[in-house]
Amino acid sequence: MKKKIFIILILIIIIMILLLYLYSRKILPLLIKVSNIESKRIAINIISNDISSDIIKVLEENDLFIIEKDINGNIELIDYNTKTVNKILLIASNQVSKNFNNLKLKKDGIVMRIPMGALTNNIFLENLGPKVPIKLELNGNALTSLDTNVKEYGLNSALIEVFINIEANIDVIVPFKTSEIRVINKIPISIKVVKGNVSNILNTDR
Repeated sequence: MKKKIFIILILIIIIMILLLYLYSRKILPLLIKVSNIESKRIAINIISNDISSDIIKVLEENDLFIIEKDINGNIELIDYNTKTVNKILLIASNQVSKNFNNLKLKKDGIVMRIPMGALTNNIFLENLGPKVPIKLELNGNALTSLDTNVKEYGLNSALIEVFINIEANIDVIVPFKTSEIRVINKIPISIKVVKGNVSNILNTDR
């Protein structure tokens, strides 16, 4: 009986070692690849949540641009209103942290579950098999900046589109492994038509 128990224990240990080897060499790389793709999709939705509405309130109360004209009324310079820009970037950064923290406080945090069938790359099997829990956590603070796109619009006019760029590092935690992904989201916040000869649009990078 002792010999049988010993042999069974040895077999169990061998099987566990083989399973761990198979997981680390074959399954884990596929799991990380799939989870990173899904994590980016989920993270973008989390980052975008409620950001535009808060920024719109600021833009309703403050001018985003400072426009300087010459004595003939021609536009000489269009620049950002630094005070307004700082408010917008601070709101965006804080809102991203708030979105992640709110979800983190609920239950077990931000957890998605990927069926093992999704690793087969087969549409008929992608929803089958046991589900592996994948956890997402915000790593540090989100980086925010403004991006401007200027186009000619009609006769002697310019269309100025303003976007806020948000970059966040996300920790993707799978069993026995943690990887980091960078998520970049570009959110439009303002469109303005400027009439007149626009000679200079300066300092539009933040």
